[in-house]
Amino acid sequence: MNNLARMATGFVAALLEAWQELRIHKLRVLLSLIGVTIAVASLTTAVAGASMAKQMMTEQLERQGRPALISTYAADPNGLEIPRSSAEVSQAFAKTSERFNIEYTSMIGRTYGPQASYQGLNAEAMIQVVDPSYGPMHRISAQHGRWLESEDAKNLSPAVVVDKALFTELGLDKGSLPATIELKSGGGAVSVTVIGATSTRDMGMGGQLWMLPQTYEHWFASSTPLDDVSYVMWVPIEGSEELAFEFARQMRAELPGYMVDSNRQDYLAWGADETLSQLSLVVGGISGIILLLGSLSLLNVAMVTMKQRIREVGIRRSFGATTGRIFFSVMMESVVATAVAGGLGVMISVALVTNPKLINSVLAMGIDDMPGFPVDAAFLGMGVSIAVGALTGVLPALVAARVRIVDAIRV
Repeated sequence: MNNLARMATGFVAALLEAWQELRIHKLRVLLSLIGVTIAVASLTTAVAGASMAKQMMTEQLERQGRPALISTYAADPNGLEIPRSSAEVSQAFAKTSERFNIEYTSMIGRTYGPQASYQGLNAEAMIQVVDPSYGPMHRISAQHGRWLESEDAKNLSPAVVVDKALFTELGLDKGSLPATIELKSGGGAVSVTVIGATSTRDMGMGGQLWMLPQTYEHWFASSTPLDDVSYVMWVPIEGSEELAFEFARQMRAELPGYMVDSNRQDYLAWGADETLSQLSLVVGGISGIILLLGSLSLLNVAMVTMKQRIREVGIRRSFGATTGRIFFSVMMESVVATAVAGGLGVMISVALVTNPKLINSVLAMGIDDMPGFPVDAAFLGMGVSIAVGALTGVLPALVAARVRIVDAIRV
């Protein structure tokens, strides 16, 4: 117990002594802190930025469907190359989904070419006919207003949700929702109500809007039949391949003569997760180089300074300081200095990474679910700064520990 108390007392005394030395040599400490602070801030920001970039990439990939997303196509007996909307297929899909107890399912149908108009502004739009579950399945939610609900099928005015591109092109704003716009399709025009707008980007493909299958069937199906119709479901990743195979088999039993195909189509099915892992490796390599440069700068300053402190170390030895005490106290000076620098660097990184406007401008695309500052990045920054202080403090500490009193007198 006494030994532990002596060790604790010695450690605290070494910390206090190191802090006093740092206060005395303010200029030297400042020169050391600048390089280490920049290095730690860069390292922490790079690690946290990688987390933000990974979040952005994940969101963009999940726009195509969250893992595991199974897509089902059913070609009719007439041999049409593009599956078209069919009440028979929809009923078979709903029945089979219920049999497998699948909660998230949606029809997906598309039609191109409709014109949307609002207060003299016109824009070309792609209509996507989907069920309410399509939103959570594809990580799509309303930034303004709300997403589609089953009850919207009963509305007297067709309810639609538009994307960011169409929302901007038509001159809509948050305060104008719900807004009535005119949608021209197949030679006719229908007034529809925009109940929400998403944050999804058009990616250079023009604006798009979403509506329920019942809405499309009532207002637009007679003039513009849907093409390229598929049915999707969101299921657990484990066992999804086997589920897709069995689902297709059951669908064929419900649709004699139809060609039915079910397979996974989410980003994990084609190995996109490897891209995210490679991104982390690249960021780790860059961070390592930044840290190496920062530690070399600190080591250079520490070695030059120690040569100027030989007399000081000799005086301490003459008053009875042991070799171990000299070694530990000199090394702790570097550790305490880099710990302070690491704390400043982490604070700078937090200020940069938690600024949504800055992050979105750097990444060029917005993040819907902005993650908090990664705690592991902060711990990594502090841990690395302390480790760098310990490593770079070893050589100066060895030089100080080898100083003899007679050598110090000669200086």
